[in-house]
Amino acid sequence: MSGLFNSLNIGTRGMTAAQTALQTTSHNLSNLNTEGYSRQRVDLQASNPYHMPGVGQLGTGVTMSGVIRVVDDYVTKQIQQETSSFKKYETKSDTLAQLEMIFNEPSKAGLSEGFNRFYSTWNYLGANPELATAKTMVSQEAQTLTDTLSSMSKQIEGLKGDTTYAIEKDVLDFNSKVDQLNTLNKQIFNVVVKGHTPNDLLDQRDRLTTELAGIVDADFSYDKFQRVSIKVSGNDILNENSSQKLVNLADGQVGLANTNQPITVTNGSIKGSQEALQVITDKGKELDQMTYTFASAVNKIHSDGGKGIDFFTVSPTDSAKSLKVNKDIIADPSKINAGSSLIKPVSGDGSRATAISSLANTSLLYFNGGLSNDYDADTMSFISKPGGTTTDGAYNNMITSMGIIKEQADHMTTSQGEVLGFLKDRRSSISGVNMNEEVVDMMKFQSAFQANARIISMVDEMLDTLINRTGV
Repeated sequence: MSGLFNSLNIGTRGMTAAQTALQTTSHNLSNLNTEGYSRQRVDLQASNPYHMPGVGQLGTGVTMSGVIRVVDDYVTKQIQQETSSFKKYETKSDTLAQLEMIFNEPSKAGLSEGFNRFYSTWNYLGANPELATAKTMVSQEAQTLTDTLSSMSKQIEGLKGDTTYAIEKDVLDFNSKVDQLNTLNKQIFNVVVKGHTPNDLLDQRDRLTTELAGIVDADFSYDKFQRVSIKVSGNDILNENSSQKLVNLADGQVGLANTNQPITVTNGSIKGSQEALQVITDKGKELDQMTYTFASAVNKIHSDGGKGIDFFTVSPTDSAKSLKVNKDIIADPSKINAGSSLIKPVSGDGSRATAISSLANTSLLYFNGGLSNDYDADTMSFISKPGGTTTDGAYNNMITSMGIIKEQADHMTTSQGEVLGFLKDRRSSISGVNMNEEVVDMMKFQSAFQANARIISMVDEMLDTLINRTGV
């Protein structure tokens, strides 16, 4: 329809469009600092024109096709993938940092220095076998060493427990977010089937899926109603018909709640905790293995192959925690064997104590069963085997290998953090709310509203002239 009434209709449409755009701009500004919010805009299009004979097509104003989110789904998918990798290495790095604090090397209070002091007191006793205080020093320094090993072992056990709990907490967080997404799916469906776009709900969906990706590597897919489906290691976790939960199994493994079967996790904070847990477990075993071999070697020399009393008591399992100085020696340090003869000690003979101090430079073969080197009773020494190392060497190997793993995790955390930061900046440039731009839009739509209001006012005056001021 042409004429004044069409102009009136155009003005009304323009005012409505400007008012809606102003409301959307206000919504954007209100969510300037809302995490995961995507900027929205009103999609305005010219409405279908009217054909006027002899003139041609005349415009009929503006129409609103909807309020849309300004997003790049490909960038969102990349952020989810890189978040999963970043959280894996960040979690692993943070946990291994705690493990490094337990070993506390290099340090004057660390285990390496404890071994050095232990061997030094034996060397001092070898040079002063008749000195009672020298034997007391050996007993006291040995107790300090066993206390250090026991404390380290307990701290490693505690860190294992904390890491296992972190996995359990991640599983609970994952299940909670899946429940939230299940609810969101229903809300999104109810809006979409009515022909509307649930922009804010979709923002919540994307935020939750990104958080899920940070916990475990998950595959996300979307149906025509914008509902999300989730798979982990090929297993359906959430779809339009059902949902299931993850469960924390033994030894930090994760499985499906309905089968209790473990599943393979390759990324996310759960994987980072699992890899860190494996390192913690390995280092705990290596510490026990080294402790048992060390204690067995000292006992072998001190007891002359089992003929006398052992200097240490130790269990083949949990060796670092169970290592103790023989209680008889603690009660009476004079029972420490310093000379070669256990039955009739020779005055001034400190050869056995010297032999024990020489263990500091003796290559011992460490393995799960303990000491495997052959013992020569005449020389009070061990015959070296290929692949052996000193106590200090074995401990340094533990520290070095742990440091390499930690350094790799740190490097990957930094690298993935840079990639993730770039993608977030990219998303912000596309979907983020820019206050200056929104203020400019606000002024633009305000002017449009006023201009269309002026059109309506003008048409009203023209209609008044036409109706009331024409004719007889």
